[in-house]
Amino acid sequence: MKTLFRKLAHHSIIPSFHYSVLIILAIGILLLPLKSFGAETVKFRHLLSIYFDEKGVGLKGPEGVACSEKSVLIVGDSENGRLLRFIFEDKSVKGGTEIKIPQLSYPIRIQINSKGEIFALDEKQRRVLRLSPEGEFKGYVSAEGLSSPSPVVPRSIKIDGNDNIYLLDIFSGRVLMLSPDGKYQKQIPFPKEYGFFSDLAIDSRGNILVIDCVKAVLFSAKKDSDTFTPLTKNLREYLDFPTSLTTDNRGMIYIVDENGSGIVLLGQDGSYLGRQLSMGWNEGLLYYPSQICINEKGDAFVADRSNSRIQIFTLVK
Repeated sequence: MKTLFRKLAHHSIIPSFHYSVLIILAIGILLLPLKSFGAETVKFRHLLSIYFDEKGVGLKGPEGVACSEKSVLIVGDSENGRLLRFIFEDKSVKGGTEIKIPQLSYPIRIQINSKGEIFALDEKQRRVLRLSPEGEFKGYVSAEGLSSPSPVVPRSIKIDGNDNIYLLDIFSGRVLMLSPDGKYQKQIPFPKEYGFFSDLAIDSRGNILVIDCVKAVLFSAKKDSDTFTPLTKNLREYLDFPTSLTTDNRGMIYIVDENGSGIVLLGQDGSYLGRQLSMGWNEGLLYYPSQICINEKGDAFVADRSNSRIQIFTLVK
């Protein structure tokens, strides 16, 4: 391209004083598509789906799924009132051991900490249970030492890389940060004007993200900040009803569009990068999905609720 511009300038078709300007414009034009094609660098490629436990009993309306660095996969088999423990290694699934305890009736959000402990949010009780890696009940997460006496009604739970616990408290309008042993550390109030927050996530930099499913806006509180500010404008043109979100080790944000049965991808700055998957019943399609989990190897696990299965995808860049 430089050679072409030099020839044109030499023959006076393009004045020489415009040569450097044209070079800059040409480079700009070439670079513009790179950003727009950024979403094309991440694709969800279907690997397999989980329909049954190790005894052949089918999943029923699973809403929760969590994955760990040690290849453990925990499924919240919601309508069956139980958890299932799988091992995902070498792109295959083993196990499916049932964890069924009287304290758990309808698990909708699952998390695993670095010790392998399982945290399950029970929708009917509106309480978070802590279980051992083997599934033994160890107690409820109760925000010990909470400075405010107001009740806590969690809508979601997340655990960061240091095993700190974050609760999305929809009753008192705040995000609670607890120590690994469940003691109160701090709270961040919801922004003044919001619809309804359906989920939260902690990114690789320690920022807290919350998604408003009514206004379709993603908010962020930077690490050590005490306030939430909008990270995006209204996302309604890209999604219908955002119900769950997570981030990967690069900071990319993944939002589950429940009613739209797809996954919306955002950059760390909240920029729209694209949309993956769509509604359907065949493998690789979703029907009212719920929670999503992404491991450090770039595998994505989606609780495909109304298809009564867990779908596993590889993220292809």
